[in-house]
Amino acid sequence: MKRIYKIIFAATIYIIVCVENTGAQSIFNKLVDYNRNESHILVSLTPVENGYITVCGTGNEELFGNMRCSLVTRFDTLGNVLYHSFVGDPATYLFEGWENQKMIKTDSETFKYVFNKENMGAYICEFNDTLGVKSYTDLYYATDSSFANENFVEFSFIDGYIYIYGEKKGDTISNDFFHGTLWKIDSLNNLVWKRNLFNDENKLNGGQVIKSFDENLMLLGRTFIDSKKQLYISKIDTAGNTLWRREYGRQGWNNGTKWFFTQSPDSCYVISGVYPVCYRDRYMEVPSYASCFRKIDDNGELVWEKIIENFYKTGYVGIHSQESNYDLYVDSDGYIYAISTGVAAQGQSLKGTLTKLSPKGEIMYRRYYHPLGRNATGSMYLGSISPTPDGGFVMGGYTDYNEEIDEMFNGYYQQPWIVKTDHEGLDGLCYTELPELDFDVFIPDTVCNLDTLDCIVNISGPSAPYTLEFSTGQVIDSIYYPDVFVPKEIGIDTEIVGNDNMLYQYSEVITEATLKDTIKENIIAKHYDIATPTYSGEQQLAITLTDFYGNTKTITKNLYVNHCNEVEVDENENIVLSVYPNPATECINIAGENITGIEICNLLGGVVYETQLCNGNNVISTDGMGAGSYFVRVRMVDGKVVTKKILVVK
Repeated sequence: MKRIYKIIFAATIYIIVCVENTGAQSIFNKLVDYNRNESHILVSLTPVENGYITVCGTGNEELFGNMRCSLVTRFDTLGNVLYHSFVGDPATYLFEGWENQKMIKTDSETFKYVFNKENMGAYICEFNDTLGVKSYTDLYYATDSSFANENFVEFSFIDGYIYIYGEKKGDTISNDFFHGTLWKIDSLNNLVWKRNLFNDENKLNGGQVIKSFDENLMLLGRTFIDSKKQLYISKIDTAGNTLWRREYGRQGWNNGTKWFFTQSPDSCYVISGVYPVCYRDRYMEVPSYASCFRKIDDNGELVWEKIIENFYKTGYVGIHSQESNYDLYVDSDGYIYAISTGVAAQGQSLKGTLTKLSPKGEIMYRRYYHPLGRNATGSMYLGSISPTPDGGFVMGGYTDYNEEIDEMFNGYYQQPWIVKTDHEGLDGLCYTELPELDFDVFIPDTVCNLDTLDCIVNISGPSAPYTLEFSTGQVIDSIYYPDVFVPKEIGIDTEIVGNDNMLYQYSEVITEATLKDTIKENIIAKHYDIATPTYSGEQQLAITLTDFYGNTKTITKNLYVNHCNEVEVDENENIVLSVYPNPATECINIAGENITGIEICNLLGGVVYETQLCNGNNVISTDGMGAGSYFVRVRMVDGKVVTKKILVVK
């Protein structure tokens, strides 16, 4: 049955937060002001010829009463509103669908979108070029009396057909039964076939459908096993027959609700989502999630998996429970661009986040966006990303509570939000230029020749990977951002587990040094073994950093290099010095003649102990010294400086 309701067109005012042009690429970051007395949650953003089309969930339009309806809008390339229309049914809710759904362009003048009609199934709506509704089709009322309702989850347009992946749920006995269903629709909106998947199992949710490399279909969804959610992927042929099915995730845990995947140019697939890493309460009921990326081959075999933890501290140390991934895009070179909501250090609010990863899953950069500027507070969500013809990206989402936005929209703070960037993520508001290439290596000014120092390297710049080259000939290549993001109020910790009963059963160990606020400043801070110069005496060490784009920066470090032996130092110079025990526990003994000063420094060059009254035997307590390596510098009456490296254990 086909019906056409009157569609409401409304005059539109828009707020331009920032609009700029960089060469041929348009960039902007803006809120869209449709109606100050309604909330509009953007879930779909599709690049089309000379602009974009968005779909938002909204409600309370006079024509549809208080029923949930949808708002479809077309923009030009600078994000200015051209046309919009409200779509709904006064008899039932009409939902906008999940994140990352794309508008279907069937010809030069017609678009299609599949809405979700509550408890009834799919609602296929056809629009003309100015978003006037041409027709719509109701499909898939739940006619099987054993099921309470039938809903689709996501749809895809593949080779001229619409594939809808959904679910039946609720049987007559327990009202707690799920069947995955897959529907194939032709160009006239007629049902070609519908398949119930995995009839021998219950509690299975539908999800995303994409095309496989061998002209079949790849399905992504969730199963419920013993009340736990498990990610699964199936390969289905175009007749609806299951070829194989594989499960992924952490066994015995809830593995999140939203997963998205796409093809990569190496005949593999990249999956984004979340991964359960620990429980947030001592009763092991509420899991905390980290970002998760997986690559699988065309047979479903796991190629690699990356877990990216985002730590924060609001009363206790934990992993931010709302860190999640939504849509993603893989370019022709295999680089991965993922949209998510990420915790920001300022105010611990969530911000729209763009993460670029290498084809092997290493983090190359993270950019954080907010429609009121980079330092603004209030949580914001981005849920859709697409490449644009000018080589950039367009991202869509919606705002959450922010005092300024709440006041601007009369209390309806959930509003559409669009970010258009160039290829490097510059939006003209939160990012007006690429970060300056900068770095520092913390090396003591007195070292031992032929030694290896555990030093901390801090790097900030446009994009990893970075390469460090030393004038000693040492090269440290392929430096990426750490997989653990720790705000500076937490600092370095080698093991955040168990001590706090609010962080129960975290099984991983933080091994990367994260001295600075990596979330806000994008600082790589890592430990590296640095080789010292070969020859003794005053030296100047040149260090050159090169980034992903070939930009370079060189710094120099002035060093005094000592010839260091284990017990006796410079016997030819008649300097006898003993430093023991090594490793030391409670105290360090330093014995020798003609000593005028003793200084003990950590690996960053910070002085932890010094004295001038020290000739003869000296016993120095290690209280106040943490476990780790230290340099003992002993100054002699003739001006020479002897340096020894010692390890303190607790």
